[in-house]
Amino acid sequence: MSAAAGVVARDEGTPGDRVPGGGRFLAPLVVRLAVEYGVDPDVVEELGATVLESFAGARVQAFVPVLVEKRLRETLRRGQPLRAWPAQG
Repeated sequence: MSAAAGVVARDEGTPGDRVPGGGRFLAPLVVRLAVEYGVDPDVVEELGATVLESFAGARVQAFVPVLVEKRLRETLRRGQPLRAWPAQG
C-alpha cells in the first residue's frame, strides 16, 4: 500500500462531525503537504489532527478546512524538527 493510500484509509470522519465533510478534507491535505514539504505523512497527519482539534469550538466551522491548511503550511514552512519522509525512487 502506498503512503497516500494508507493516509486516506485512516481518515474516518464521522457523520456527527461539525466540520463540513466530517473532517475528511484532512486526508488529501496530508498527502499533498507530505509530498510538497518532504515530510512523513504520519507527522503531517498528527499535526493536522492537533490543528483540527484547536478549531473544535469555532463558531463558524465552514472555514475550518482553509484555516487548518494555512496553519499546517505555516508550521511546515518554519521547518520545525520533523521526521523527514524517506525519498522514494
